[in-house]
Amino acid sequence: MRVTSLASCSSGNALLVEAGPRGRTKILVDVGLTAHVLIERLRRVGIQPTQLQGVLVTHEHGDHIAGLPVLLKRYAVPVMTAPETFAAIEQSFASGNWQTDSGPLNAPETDMEIGAAAAIRLANAAPAASSAQARREEEEQLFKPLTVGSRSMIGDIEVISFPVSHDAEAPCGYLLTAGGCRICIVTDTGEVTAAMLEKMHAADLLILESNHDRERLLRGPYPPHLKQRILSPTGHLSNDQAADAVLHTWRTDSVRWLWLSHLSRTNNTPKLALTSMVNRLQAANANLSQIHISVLPPGMGGVWDSTQLWHSPSLWEMQR
Repeated sequence: MRVTSLASCSSGNALLVEAGPRGRTKILVDVGLTAHVLIERLRRVGIQPTQLQGVLVTHEHGDHIAGLPVLLKRYAVPVMTAPETFAAIEQSFASGNWQTDSGPLNAPETDMEIGAAAAIRLANAAPAASSAQARREEEEQLFKPLTVGSRSMIGDIEVISFPVSHDAEAPCGYLLTAGGCRICIVTDTGEVTAAMLEKMHAADLLILESNHDRERLLRGPYPPHLKQRILSPTGHLSNDQAADAVLHTWRTDSVRWLWLSHLSRTNNTPKLALTSMVNRLQAANANLSQIHISVLPPGMGGVWDSTQLWHSPSLWEMQR
């Protein structure tokens, strides 16, 4: 399995996951970039949108769905998410605005040119000529419901959805399994629950939100209501909360990889997030040779390739 971060921050998030022989299964997890930027970043890693088997969406906020209408309309890439999330996405594009961490925002015209819910439902349809049955079939091809807490297969990848705590309709994280490797994606949550910890514990690569430094947020320029929202149980994880989660899912029998993600450009820095995590692990006497930690940048960055790991034995060694 190969994972590439195409973007990770409060303004845009997207992951490319490839699995199977020669990476034949290719999916995106979230598409929070304008279509132009998203397609260009895919091109830089040798991927065309037509090669994608689907898009997993964690929730309907704009920094996770901005490029979705174009993928649906121009490339007919199917969407897999909770029915409640899909309904919220339809409403967002029908009304011309979507939700963000700061509240409602008008959708960019470049991505709204395809228009409304009909474009999401009927990517390649000619509505006047389509029967009700044809429209239902076309919708089924584009939307693959994945109820939060259920599992499904996309090509070579097993997908398990699990609930997270965020102010969205049906927010979720994903545990992806292929070729004996597991990737857990947990972003946009204000707290970590037992169900989340169970999925995180299983991961070889854990992609975990480390959104803000609490003191930096409290001293920062955000208005009080926004600070309260971020700090709430349905907001975002702080650096300390991320460290707590890692310690609660610590494994002493294997090496794992940790990507700190969804950092706020205002209320955090890569150095703060990384230092906070390392200091907390050291204070708990954790063996740091058992974990490889990195911070995802806002732009492209971060590639994890399980096939390459077998050629680098040092990555699997645990020093005692």
